[in-house]
Order: sequence, then C-alpha cells, then structure tokens
Amino acid sequence: MDVHVTYGDGTISLKIPEGNLAGIIKPKPSKTQSNVQAGIESVLDNPHGPLLSDISQSKSVCVLVEDHTRDAPHRDMIAAVVPRLRDANHVQFIITTGSHEVNHPGNLEIVDMIRRAAGDAKLASFDVIIHDCQSSDMVDIGVTSRGTPVIIDSPAVGHDVYVSLTDMKAHYFAGYSNVVKNFLPGVCAFKTIEANHSLALNPRSTFGIHPFHPDKSRQDNPLAQDMKEAMEMITKEAKIFLIAIVSSSGKLVWADAGQPEPVTARGMEILDETSSFTVTPQSRIVVSPGGYPQDESLYHAQRAIELTKNAVLDDGQILVLAECRDGIAPESAIENFYNRLTAPLDDVIKSISGKYHLYEHKAYKFAELMKRVSRVRLYSKLDQTTVEAAHLEMVDNPQAVIDEWIEENPDVKILVLDKGNKIAVYADSS
Repeated sequence: MDVHVTYGDGTISLKIPEGNLAGIIKPKPSKTQSNVQAGIESVLDNPHGPLLSDISQSKSVCVLVEDHTRDAPHRDMIAAVVPRLRDANHVQFIITTGSHEVNHPGNLEIVDMIRRAAGDAKLASFDVIIHDCQSSDMVDIGVTSRGTPVIIDSPAVGHDVYVSLTDMKAHYFAGYSNVVKNFLPGVCAFKTIEANHSLALNPRSTFGIHPFHPDKSRQDNPLAQDMKEAMEMITKEAKIFLIAIVSSSGKLVWADAGQPEPVTARGMEILDETSSFTVTPQSRIVVSPGGYPQDESLYHAQRAIELTKNAVLDDGQILVLAECRDGIAPESAIENFYNRLTAPLDDVIKSISGKYHLYEHKAYKFAELMKRVSRVRLYSKLDQTTVEAAHLEMVDNPQAVIDEWIEENPDVKILVLDKGNKIAVYADSS
C-alpha cells in the first residue's frame, strides 16, 4: 500500500506491503476548526479569569510571540489578540527566539504581521523586537534555586501584563512546548539558556512530564521546573495571560485562554489524548519530523528522532526523512551540536561529563541513540560528506531502503511515524 509521509513542503510516497506495515503513527484525527481566528476569539471572550481587554487597560503589556520554527498560525493568533490591547498604555511585542536564528525571513514575516495588525487596531504605542540571546541589552534579575542565572532582554522587564501566544506540542526535554518556554529560553540570554539546558541531561527532563501536568506523578521535570521558576522571577507580581492552542496542518484542534496553569494543564491533557502513543517497538522504523519548518535542519529534525526513539528496538534501524533545506544546524549550534557529533560516539558521550556547553545535549542524545541502534539513515538535501561525518548514512532513494528491509526479511514489520515533532511515543512494557 502507499504510505504518504510529510517532507519539506510536500510528501513522499512509500510502497509498503500491508503485511509488512506495523502501523502509521501520527497525531490522531480530531475535529478541527478551519477558521482559526474565530476559534481563538471565542476563547478570548470566555477566558479563565478576567478578559484580556480588561487587565490590559491603561497598562504596560508585553506580548510574547513564538518564532518561525513553530508552525503555528501566527497571523490568526496575532489578529485575534492585538485588537484587545487597544486601551493599553504601551505594548511591547517580542519574537521569542530563545537561542534560534534572529533575522530569519520567517521571523521578519512575523514582525510584519504584528506591525500590520497593530496599525489596523490603531494601538497608541507599541514596539516589536526579535529576541537576540547574544544582545548586550540584557538585565540580570537573579538566580533560580537550581543555579540558573536569569538574564533577560531589557524590553521584557517591568511590565504589568505578560501575554503569551503558545502553540502546544510534546517537547523532548521540556515536557511540552508551553507558556514557560516563551520566557525561558524565549527572552533569555545565552548564558541563561545554557545553564537551564544543561538539565536536559537529567533523565527526568523528558517528554510527558511538566510541573503544570494535572497528573501529580508526571510533574517532576527538573528542566521545566527551572523554566517555571524563571518565568515567575521575570513576571513578579504582573499578570500572565495565556492564549494556548493545539494546531494541525494550519487548522485549530483546541484553544483556551486566561490564567496559565489551568489552560496549560488542559492543553497537556489534549496532547496526551491526541498526540501520545504507546507502541510495540519494531526493528525498522521510518520517521518524519513533519515537513518544513520542523525539518528545516538536522538540528530541528533531531527533536522528532528523540520523541519517537522508543519505537525502535535495540540494534534496529531508523530511516529519517528530513529535507534540511537550511542546512545542518543554525550557525550558533554548529560547534557544539554538529562538530561534536563528528567525533567517535564514545568520545561524544564521555565529553559531556565536563562543563556543559549549549547544544551538547543534542549531540549526547543523538550519540546515545546511534550506539543503541545499528543504523540511522537520512534522506535529505544535505551532502553525503556532511551526513556521513555525523555517523549517519546518506540515502538517495527511501523506497530502496524499504525494499532492502523486506528483501532481507520478508516478514519484517515497519512502523511509520509521521509529524514526529508533534507526537510522543512510549514503548509498550507488556
């Protein structure tokens, strides 16, 4: 049968006989709303707590907007929120890049969306910046209980109201992408992000665990707890108003608004229902991050491999379909992610035992996986030398890999995991 898997701006079709297909894992079909803006406006009219228009009146407001790497419906979210800020004294918009690329065309497009919406709404006073974690315009506001120095963008300091626009999904070490990530790493300095992300090496810092999770047994994520503490230090006595959504292919699966904790907890329940899977691990799996921008580089595609790695047996094989049109990684991550990954795998793992450097956790986790499985193959636009230097195998024809697997073992079962950056896979322990 034909199995269609997302890749770049389109799909790749793989022919896998029905007897060899162990299953296709992707976010579960659910009722969606095509008019995303209307859906968001509806929850803004009925939030948990007071209306955004009420709490922003005559106040200084900071609006945190996710960057281009999130395939969120930015235009609809911005269009729904901005008119409700007409009575604010001043509105500071920040594109929360964390340590991601600053002047990417996608971020510049989001800036343009904001300026247009603010002009249409006739905001009296507003400004838009793209966060740069290397900026010199930073303010040190203290240290978390885990020793993370909280150093943030000066424009993010001292507001009466913080508004977070968040497209939620599973996250391989922060538990879930959610409101706290717009603060740390969103508006923080490189030093802050590095200190926080060193906690990614803790086994409890993984997907499905977060301090806002409604299940108390799933709240102990050290990295996410550190993020939450930093958020509280940044906002102090200010109000936080959250607009959270779960989206799929540009449509709205779920939305809610208002006070952060109840909104986030419900979003996690929705993600657990629609995007979490318990599977029987197989010896052969196919993984797609979910097309652009989820597969814009190997650095971004690696998230999908982490979120789905429980689906492959020890000594198994993984075929990754990731276009990587923007290359191997953002320039800032080349040294500690890609260059480190080109060392012998045992050396990569041993090297993390010293002082942590940002992005090393990705090389460490990748190396651990490649030590556990026999082969990781990659179909992408990257060149063969670049791919093979990182212990991956270059693939020119993904169908040929499928055919090879079946030729080697006619009874082989192949599990396909699509939109891997938006799912969380757990192994069946039975």
